[in-house]
Amino acid sequence: MKKLDLAPLQDSDKLVFPEEFHELSLDSPALKFVTDFKKHHPAVLTASVSALDAAQVLRTGHLSWVLVMDHRGDFIGLLTAEDVSYQRVMQCVAAGQNRGDLTVGDLMRRRNRLQLLNREQLEGASIRDVLETMRHNGQRHCLVVDMQQHHVRGVISTEDVAARLHMEYPIDTPENFVELLRTVAAVH
Repeated sequence: MKKLDLAPLQDSDKLVFPEEFHELSLDSPALKFVTDFKKHHPAVLTASVSALDAAQVLRTGHLSWVLVMDHRGDFIGLLTAEDVSYQRVMQCVAAGQNRGDLTVGDLMRRRNRLQLLNREQLEGASIRDVLETMRHNGQRHCLVVDMQQHHVRGVISTEDVAARLHMEYPIDTPENFVELLRTVAAVH
């Protein structure tokens, strides 16, 4: 038997993650930035979880998004940190909803309103191409779909990409006119 030595963990020893070992840039292949569900199990919440609990999950898990499932396990939407932000919750409260009664289902981005990128198109694209497309369309999160199999294969998040590239990449999401009117009406 080979003798092994145990040593105490040093203060300078830090936890590392796989993405820290890739030399990535804006010209890197887009698929390197996809959270691919064939390789990584996505974070999931049910629509009935309270908004306050969901915000805590996102914060403590250092997550920018989670998938939302219904009670049957069907994919029904996406919840982002922005969706459970103080400002968004206060908009709902100003519109008459009780803060403690808000759920993930109340705040999530519904499946039929989500945008997607065709996984096959991403095979020849750089992350710069994807970010510019998302910026042009005001999208911070896009689903990646295998159109042949009709499988939601992953998500690209501009926040996650920016963190991996150690840069900022702000995207202003245009509110649709109805949401803008609701916000203005709630304030006045």
